[in-house]
Amino acid sequence: MRGNFDNTGRLVRFMLRRERVIATIWIIILVLFSVALAPGMEEMFIDQAARDQVIAIYDNPIMVSMMGPVYGNTTGAMYSAMMLLWYMLAVAIMNIFLVVRHTRADEEHGRTEVVRSLPVGKLANINAVMITALIINTILAIATGLGMAVTQVETMGFAGCMLYGITSGATGLVFAAITAVFCQLSQSSGGAVGLSFLTVGGAYMLRAMGDIDKSVEFLSLISPLGLPLRTKIFTADESWLPVLILLLEVVIISALAYKLNSMRDLGQGFIPAKPGKKEAAKSMLSPFGLSFRLLRKMLIIWLITMFCAGASYGTVIGDIGSYVSNMPAYLEMVGLPPEVIEALSDEQMEEIAEEYADMITEYFGVFITGMMTLISLIPVLLVVLRLRSEERDGRVEHVISRAVSRGKYFCGYITIAYVLSVFTQLFTAVGLYAVAATAEKNPFTIDGLIIAYMSYLPAIWVMLGFAVLLIGIFPKATGVLWGYYGFVCFVMFLGSMPDLLPKWLTSLSPMKHIPQIPLEEMNWVPIIILTIIALALTTIGFFGYKQRDMVT
Repeated sequence: MRGNFDNTGRLVRFMLRRERVIATIWIIILVLFSVALAPGMEEMFIDQAARDQVIAIYDNPIMVSMMGPVYGNTTGAMYSAMMLLWYMLAVAIMNIFLVVRHTRADEEHGRTEVVRSLPVGKLANINAVMITALIINTILAIATGLGMAVTQVETMGFAGCMLYGITSGATGLVFAAITAVFCQLSQSSGGAVGLSFLTVGGAYMLRAMGDIDKSVEFLSLISPLGLPLRTKIFTADESWLPVLILLLEVVIISALAYKLNSMRDLGQGFIPAKPGKKEAAKSMLSPFGLSFRLLRKMLIIWLITMFCAGASYGTVIGDIGSYVSNMPAYLEMVGLPPEVIEALSDEQMEEIAEEYADMITEYFGVFITGMMTLISLIPVLLVVLRLRSEERDGRVEHVISRAVSRGKYFCGYITIAYVLSVFTQLFTAVGLYAVAATAEKNPFTIDGLIIAYMSYLPAIWVMLGFAVLLIGIFPKATGVLWGYYGFVCFVMFLGSMPDLLPKWLTSLSPMKHIPQIPLEEMNWVPIIILTIIALALTTIGFFGYKQRDMVT
């Protein structure tokens, strides 16, 4: 057994060096997100009435299925209920990509074979990956806990903050171990990622069913996303037992991954790959057809995801006015005018809230439209970045070395990205309306929703054009795109609060120039300008890609 782990330490150092940028960015973004929102939560839930209102919202089974249960009525308990689940999802995604990148992806690219030709143990690589995941998740857990403690929110004590961070890190390790198992089962990195994300979705659904129906609560307890919620962070009943169980699961699942790794041949998986056809379909005889074939599963999954995301908000949109009418900080975040927020704080709360209910719903609808647009941007950018990953992995050369021009190959992916941007917005609008229409009070019309979502297309196209520009001119700097995307998300969340961000800074986000329908009438000037900018960026990137050398 000792020989199986030879030179694990050197591999750990090597992997940490490879992760020094990516992991650091993940940790900084996650920690800043947690730390930045904590003071805002304290202001939002400053009085008991606001906290009681949130608890009333969570009496809705649909909200419990989306967010999880609330275990207390303090600001800290509200923060944990609203943030922990989504924070764990982000940490899980980080760990999935981390493990696949250093296991199955390295095998596909031939790097593992080179390493194994040296005096390295058979299990050294997977052992180094899990140790690397342990180090990164430990740093994330400590940084998250200390960062939240620094905010000094009254009901968020030091022990609770550390429990929040450690719970997130332990959950991340569980998904790292699960991904390590799938990397042994699948023959491709894409398959391992797909199975891992399917597990995340399954864990989320198990948690939702267990949280809604107490008779089957065991479903939530066996879910790696449901069990951590039972830590009951920032309450009098805080428990470290779920963390210990999660760590035990990490050991057991990791042991399974080690065993499978010792049994299989390098480059192979236990799930056999589906044999291909002897001859390619006619649809694959063009660059566009090939691109679509490579991307079709991802496109279908994301379209279904956007439809479901829109539908999830359609379940509560009709009653949102009564839910948040006495939450000034939340109303400010969604962009409600200060005079309306001030009026809602009057003694005649119930009468005024009813008077402004439709206005609150409209502003909330506009806010959700922006949030859904940010989510729909992800698959669009992933399609464009597939150009870069295919080039980096050396597959583009095999295509363009034949009777295929760079321009046609390039346009295949870009065309799919532009078309996908339209369909993701359309599916989100239809999903939202399909569920909202079944409610007793539906504030929307299908044509109004479609217009509102489609009005954001020029902003999406600017982001798409920026991605194309980076690929065409600065292919090694495509990571900047996600930094800019994070900035756009930050502006969308907090840009409506004028005291937090200066106007010149928020104007750098293309989303801030889109007319807020139905609050504003359609203004075609920014729409046209953003479209021209997007086309210009795409054109520059197109000609840059045609003229530059391939960069692997």
